[in-house]
Amino acid sequence: MNSRLYPKVLLTVLLGCTLAVRAEAKDSIGAPVSVATNEYSIRVEASNAFMQDENKLRQEATDAANRFCQSQGKVFQLVEIKSKLPWFSTGYGWAKITFKALNPNDPILTTAAVAVAPAPGAAMAPAAPPPPQVITTDELYTQLLKLDDLRKKGILTEAEFEEEKKKVLSHTQ
Repeated sequence: MNSRLYPKVLLTVLLGCTLAVRAEAKDSIGAPVSVATNEYSIRVEASNAFMQDENKLRQEATDAANRFCQSQGKVFQLVEIKSKLPWFSTGYGWAKITFKALNPNDPILTTAAVAVAPAPGAAMAPAAPPPPQVITTDELYTQLLKLDDLRKKGILTEAEFEEEKKKVLSHTQ
């Protein structure tokens, strides 16, 4: 066999193996880790160094956190989401979500202020509206993705989507 042929054959075999592994690989989703009382984190790592879709990693982390909360009968509340993509093929990208798994009746989830009963015979003072809720960029991103998904599934019309999007954007910092 020709000695010039060996490097070509070796390169072809290595390339074929790389493509086969890439085609079958799935992103690695870690188990939820307890960070504090009712607070957890989940890390999602790309299956290979060629995966460069940061949004996909973030969405997979969010979906995993939602599935965990649903399996526990809890309500998901985002605390933080981080992600990193290294330079092309120099490492594996990842996303890490920190969230709270709260009971459906948890006071943190209710935005209504607790009303204090007035003294007998006292005039009722009008209740002050709660201060507008300010959301982080990561929460904004997550909420807009959920709204877009509902629109794509046909649950929200285009007009409803735009109206809800305006509401979400009005709460940004």
